[in-house]
Amino acid sequence: MTAPICAAKGSTVMRRHGKWPAAGAVAVVLLSLQGCLGGGDAQWKDPDKGQAEVLLRTADENGGSSGAAWLAFDGDPDGLTVGPDGKVYGMSASLAVIEDDHRARTVLDGEVHGVGGLVVLSPNSFVVGARSQLLNVRTDGKRRTVLAGAPGGPRKLGQPAPATASAQDVHLSDQPVEPFGKRPDGTLLFTDGDVIWQLKEGRLTRLYQVPADRGDAAGRAIARGSAVDRSGTVYLRTSAEGAQGRLADVVTVHQDGSVAKLAVPEQADGVKGNLSDLRPTWMAGDDGNGVYVRAHDDTAQYVLHLTAQKAEVVAKQASGGSRGDSDAGCDEGHLVDATKLPCPMPEALTYSSGALVMAGNAPFVLKIATR
Repeated sequence: MTAPICAAKGSTVMRRHGKWPAAGAVAVVLLSLQGCLGGGDAQWKDPDKGQAEVLLRTADENGGSSGAAWLAFDGDPDGLTVGPDGKVYGMSASLAVIEDDHRARTVLDGEVHGVGGLVVLSPNSFVVGARSQLLNVRTDGKRRTVLAGAPGGPRKLGQPAPATASAQDVHLSDQPVEPFGKRPDGTLLFTDGDVIWQLKEGRLTRLYQVPADRGDAAGRAIARGSAVDRSGTVYLRTSAEGAQGRLADVVTVHQDGSVAKLAVPEQADGVKGNLSDLRPTWMAGDDGNGVYVRAHDDTAQYVLHLTAQKAEVVAKQASGGSRGDSDAGCDEGHLVDATKLPCPMPEALTYSSGALVMAGNAPFVLKIATR
């Protein structure tokens, strides 16, 4: 572990525990990196390959954060991505962005309650999913526009979905809709129960549906955390109530519709057992033809990079500690070995420009350099 490269200075915050501020009170962002981001001798330094560093703390310990960071990045993650502006956007109870000064700013609040999945079209325009609808939510006037999903009775899991149709005529399922990616030509990708849809110019095309000939297909849905890589390959996993899939069960779908299981080697340095038996929880496509997978076994949490029958452990945290007693080793301005994380591994991940960002169910947002 290297020495700190700068120190974060904090002030009063909206507390996570105890009473909320009175109406009209302002929750102030506390992550002032004086001497790190402006005017001081020690300037912010991005992590090198294999290193991890906290971008932002979300809890109120050790210098604090703000209501914006806590509401968007601390809880159970509903969306995490990097926008076209290169900034990190996260969504849980609200939607916020991490600005260049490492402060979190709320973008949308009540407008995103009850939604999931996140694609950023611009700093003012976002695609999210609700039950049976895909929505575009804008900050100018807080308008919601339905992009896909007809009113009326929803489609049931296992019921055949049309190969292609007008987005306004298709009845989506009663499962959570999750947008998770956008192709270079503007095509949006989202999950709808047991279907992966493509949306372009007001028309839906079914890319994949969980096969109906499986004995358990009627009860299986596509789990959250699907991904698409730069080449256009989609990665998904299915789940049923009370059952969690294995890494070997991850499905890949190419742009031409061809389907295969993810190629998983048996072993990787840093993992004791068979990789196929790891249990994946979130995925992020890389900038080639591969995928980053957050997964776990009974001994550790991992982030793996899988490409063409190769697997590399990018990050690892030994299981056993809780978020409340094991996060002291990760802080703003401290570089740590990503394969020996001394703090809890956040739940969600996203990839952009040679770095992973992780957030959710942890008191910080973590950045991991991959090149």
